[in-house]
Order: sequence, then structure tokens, then C-alpha cells
Amino acid sequence: MTIYDFSNKISNGGMDELFLQMYRQTDMEKLRQRARYLNAAENFSKLYPQREEIHVFSVPANTEICGNHMNYQCGCVFTAAVTLDILAIVAYHDESVIRISCEGVKAIEIDISDLSDIAKSDSKISAVICGIVSDFIEKGMEICGFDAYITSDITAESGLSTSAALEILICNIINNMCESKLSVTEVAKIGWQDKENSSENSCDFIERLTCASCGILSFDMNNSAEPKIHKFDFDFSKSGYSLCVVNVKENCSDYRNECNEIIEDMKSAAKIMGVDHISDADEEKFYDNLPEIREKCNDRVILSAAHFFDEKQRTVMIQEALEYGRLTEFFSLVNQSAESWAMLANNINSLGNPVKQALMVALTVSKRYLRGAGAVRVCSGSFTGAIQAFVPNYLVNGYIRELDRIFGSGSTQVMGIRNENMIELFN
Repeated sequence: MTIYDFSNKISNGGMDELFLQMYRQTDMEKLRQRARYLNAAENFSKLYPQREEIHVFSVPANTEICGNHMNYQCGCVFTAAVTLDILAIVAYHDESVIRISCEGVKAIEIDISDLSDIAKSDSKISAVICGIVSDFIEKGMEICGFDAYITSDITAESGLSTSAALEILICNIINNMCESKLSVTEVAKIGWQDKENSSENSCDFIERLTCASCGILSFDMNNSAEPKIHKFDFDFSKSGYSLCVVNVKENCSDYRNECNEIIEDMKSAAKIMGVDHISDADEEKFYDNLPEIREKCNDRVILSAAHFFDEKQRTVMIQEALEYGRLTEFFSLVNQSAESWAMLANNINSLGNPVKQALMVALTVSKRYLRGAGAVRVCSGSFTGAIQAFVPNYLVNGYIRELDRIFGSGSTQVMGIRNENMIELFN
């Protein structure tokens, strides 16, 4: 498609139906996406005026719903792709150069015929792209150059993963140019630095898989390098719920949500119980032998193990609840998971400043406002401090006003679940 045809089609409403599928199904959102895509096309034309034929790609952000830290110990994780996304307009060419321009980031130029210097670059984005390109080349894929303009709706303050979405976006752009295309799982492994040690560092693998697959997903990590993936055919918007993310505007980098700490606690508990992973341990034996176990480790390790046992049961129950549309039970389990994460994994209390409790305030206010409806929890890996809530549509406007009143205007974003896995748009 030429960039002229692309702009005309959007201006004439030819992509409105697709926008309604990909994003929130409101007229306001449809018009916002029209403007966003047209603005991206205009910026691309200014940057690369010699390029006429274009390809358009979109990759969603992702969020964890249940199964906190289960992936580190071959458990199950429950995630979803959301309607916030990274958008790229791309033109392929015969030059051996990749040029990428992103909003707010210095333009990147990579010579794909010589990746050695780029791999040592101080630019994290350049190094990541270099790793992705190298992996494709090692697989015998023929790579050509491309020019790209990238814009994102996923902010760092949202508590959602930006890096996983960006990496899958680059993977999809390159995979799309190859004659023999890789599967979704193979794409999620491209450039993934921890793929050789996936049982202990599979966090971004799950995030990547969710971004690449879209929808509401469960991952059985018994074989963490090749997880069993189940996709749920469920639309929360049609059931009367929206997903809201609230940024509490507080740096939470000293909260106990460092993945390495959780991993080490899980490993310690498994070792004490004589197994490779806690998923192989007997829960009854764990509690029966608790006095002896406490002599060998600290109580934080014990609580991490207890969180795992509880989440292991919940992830099975939550999948069944959603499969059969039992929303009351589903939301109850999400709330239980959130409480376990806070109490047992101790992941929302500031260790550096105990009086700093913005996340807990946000959770408390949300629960009070919702009064038992929906569910609320901390966004996984929310170093910037964010919570997410499933809010009945009739309460959304009031919820936004209440949370923005406390944490500042614009703190609350409303989004939905993105079910469509469209690698390339408008092809």
C-alpha cells in the first residue's frame, strides 16, 4: 500500500471497523486512532520522503492477571494483551541499513552487514535490535534493510511492559520480510537474552509471548522453554467491564518487586524441600515440616513458597472460571491473588521508606469505590507505581474522577483487552 492510499483510506473512515476491533469500541477512540495513524504517516513522510510503499505494524502492551512469579518455578501464569500499543510505519528497501525513528528517542541507524560495533553500543535499543537481527541471520533468514517510524501509546507510568512490545514489534517487522516465517513462540525467543536459562528468567518470555499472541492467555510453564498456551475467547467489554490502570505518580524502585529477589527465595525454598522447583514439592509436607524448615531459612522465603502454593491453585481455578464465564468467581480470585502478592510476597511496601504507601492507598480507595464489584491489584513489575482494576462500565467515569482527584489529573487510563493478533495491518 502506498502512503498516499493509506492516508486516504483512514481519512475516509475505511479503517474504522478495524480500529473498533483493535481498540476500545467508542466513537471517541475511533477518531483518536484516526488522528494518531494520520500523524504517524505524516511524520514518516517527513523523515523518509523517498519511500512510498509502506507496511503498518501494531503490537499491544501486556499485563499479568494472576500467577505472580509462578513462571520462575515451572508454574502457570495468566496474562492479557491490552489495547494500548506500539505502532510502526515501515518501508523495506535493498540497502543494508535499518533506520528507526521513535518519539522522544534519538534516531537509530544500524548497518546490518556489520553488527559487531552495534552490539557493544551504549544504546540499549540499538543493542537489542542488533541481537534480534543476529538471531534471524543465525537462523538462515535473509534480512533486508528498512526505514521505520515508531510511536507508542504505552507510557512508562502505565505499569505495563514497553520493552517486550517494542522487541516483538521489531521481530514482526523482520519476520514479515522473510519467506519462511517463524511461529509466534519462535518469534518470542528471537533476541531473548535469557532463552538458555528460561526456567529462572522467563519473565520477559511470558511478556513477549503475550504481546505476540494477543488475547487472554494462560501459560503452563512446566516446560518453560516450550510452554503450553491456552487462549480464552472472552470479551470483558461485552460483559460490561473496562480495564483501568492508575499511575500513583510515585517512584517505587525500592519496593520489593525485584524479580531476582523473588527468584532467589523460590530457589531457596525448593532446595530446602529437596526438589528442583517448588511446583514439584508437596504442600502438605511443607506445612507439616515448617518448624524444621524455619531453622534452615528466613520467614520471607517461607512466605514466598506459601504464595506459590496458593497461586498454583488459583491459576487453575481462575482459568476454569473464565472458561465458563463465571465472572464473580473470576474477580474474586484476582482479588485473592492481589492480596497474596501484597501479604506473602510483600511486594507493595516500600522498604526504603515505610511511610510511603501510595500503592496501598490506591488499592484501598479503589476497593472502597467499587464496593465488591470487579477486581483490583498492583500492576506486575510496577516500579513506577501503578495499579489495575476491572471496573464495571457504569462506574468507569466516577472511578476516573475519584482516582484522579487523589493522584492527579490524567492518572487513570481506560483500556480493554486486545484479542486480535494482526501481525501486519492493511496488507
